[in-house]
Amino acid sequence: MIETALNIKDLHFSYTESASRKKMRTQSFFNWGGLLSAVVEDTKKEVLSGVNLRLRQGETICIGGASGQGKSVFLRIIAGLAKPTSGYIHYFGEHLPIEQHTALEVAKRQVGLVFQNGALISNLKVRDNVALPLRYHGIGNEAEIQEKVNMALDLMRVRSEADLFPHMLSTGMQKRVAIARSWAMDPKLLLMDEPTSGLDNYNRRNLLPLIDNMRKLFKTSIIIVTHDLLIAKELGCSIMFLQNKKLTTPHPFDYWLTSEESIAQELFRDLQDRC
Repeated sequence: MIETALNIKDLHFSYTESASRKKMRTQSFFNWGGLLSAVVEDTKKEVLSGVNLRLRQGETICIGGASGQGKSVFLRIIAGLAKPTSGYIHYFGEHLPIEQHTALEVAKRQVGLVFQNGALISNLKVRDNVALPLRYHGIGNEAEIQEKVNMALDLMRVRSEADLFPHMLSTGMQKRVAIARSWAMDPKLLLMDEPTSGLDNYNRRNLLPLIDNMRKLFKTSIIIVTHDLLIAKELGCSIMFLQNKKLTTPHPFDYWLTSEESIAQELFRDLQDRC
């Protein structure tokens, strides 16, 4: 029986935008010599409404959608960096109540997150960047930490850059180091935010097989938020779209390529002549 890595049911997320912040963003209100003032009330903004997702162990899935739909917010919720308003999240069969939904509790369930910009520490060498979460969580002695670091660097083919600082690396190398840092923590579920963003074709082609190796060798479940929809075709995985605050049903790349659904027509228009 295939284990379910992640099961999300009826997830909602909203936040309250303060009146002062909203007023600052509103350009249509003016105060003429102090005689006119605008009353702006706090506004509750809903980002996700009834989102459902089931991810199996060793499965990779891409999440696409237009900008501003909440894709990165959704990823941050799964990682524990944002707390859902309501709903249920099960990690590997274990329910994590909302009141306990924190980054630390999620990390204990072997969930890793790779930020879009890599989020490497500028004054630490590559080797120490990768070792940082291991040392923070007290995972192993120094010799064991270095062994894990070397394995992660080898997996992402950046071992020769171990003693360089992040600013000395190309964008592609920085992405690999960020993934190595997450992989060193032995994630069973890896979340990736725009992993190919800013990469040229050469680095992009080299990165995708390395990501796929994690799934094949270690049965890592992977969620990729991306505008680069060709990733799904190259990794042979399904795509879901975040639209109208909900996730669509997952389908393979070729299904969406010929689909008449509005989201497919909008986001696959430029790909139809290339595929």
